[in-house]
Amino acid sequence: MSGRTASWWHREGGNVQCELCPHHCSLPDGSTGLCGVRRNEGGVLIASSYGRACVRSLDPIEKKPLFHYRPGTLVHSFGTFGCNLDCDNCQNHELVRARAGGTDVTPRGVVNEAVERGAHGIAFTFNEPITWFEFVIDTFEEAKPRGLFTVLNTNGYVRREPAEELFRYVDAMNVDVKAFEDRTYRSTCGGSLRPVLDSCVLAKEMGVHVELTYLLVPGLNDSPDETERFSRWAVDAMGPDVPIFFFRFRPFHRLAHLPEQSMERMRQAASLAAQAGARYVYFGGVADARRDTFCPRCSSMVIERKGTESTGKVCFKGGEVSRFCPSVSEVRVYLRDGRCPGCGERVPVAQ
Repeated sequence: MSGRTASWWHREGGNVQCELCPHHCSLPDGSTGLCGVRRNEGGVLIASSYGRACVRSLDPIEKKPLFHYRPGTLVHSFGTFGCNLDCDNCQNHELVRARAGGTDVTPRGVVNEAVERGAHGIAFTFNEPITWFEFVIDTFEEAKPRGLFTVLNTNGYVRREPAEELFRYVDAMNVDVKAFEDRTYRSTCGGSLRPVLDSCVLAKEMGVHVELTYLLVPGLNDSPDETERFSRWAVDAMGPDVPIFFFRFRPFHRLAHLPEQSMERMRQAASLAAQAGARYVYFGGVADARRDTFCPRCSSMVIERKGTESTGKVCFKGGEVSRFCPSVSEVRVYLRDGRCPGCGERVPVAQ
């Protein structure tokens, strides 16, 4: 089942030119792109991870994290190997840098498994789902008629044309914005900022529910100026209602020498985002984190989320996937027809 002819490529001279992401890899016969999964085999681009699932987990949607889309529902999450960025702080580096592994799955099998486990939706996460492009689309095509919603956790590093094809099948996504300086993207992730921002805006324009994550790394992307510029972009380009998650950095991978992010800087980032006009700001990777949703007008609690912040582990053959995310055990939604019960303010939560 694993491997199939990829989409979004053409032959150029003796090479195959991949057109999926901004790397635009030009591949001689037998070579593999920077993502580690798209390979030139005899002049044909092969998606080698197609049909290979390395990790799966039934989760509350709040773990994606998505706080304003179908609160309290369950998603069946899947991941494989491969990623088109190489981030110094990657929590899942053993998985994404693998070049093989997993078990055979089919799109229909993924959907059947999700239904059997009582999930309301399917999420592609753990590794970068853009690199699993063909399998994601085939699965989402199977999921829609079965009444399942569709979710991506993505770095957003994709060219516009394939993004337009993919986003037609996506209901909700959380985009991980790594920094708000292009030089930081290039030096610590091997990518660039603009395509990520463009993907966020495109998804919104296409009607996808979008939430944003920004990991605050000490001395790297957490200056007040950079945090404020990110927040102002989020409000101006995505709207003041876009949920923003500031995640607390913990030493990991090639940044294991850095200290844990301070709570002072976390609170400063949240304050700057609020000053920029962001109405829904949450923390991740923090005990007793901001996880309840409050009306931006009267401060009444409109969604209550009970649970604790945790560092969860999901095992796969060859290692573990780290998960610094909200562990939510109970969700209570107090909205009435999408409005705050206290003052009637509209709170944009898809239920």
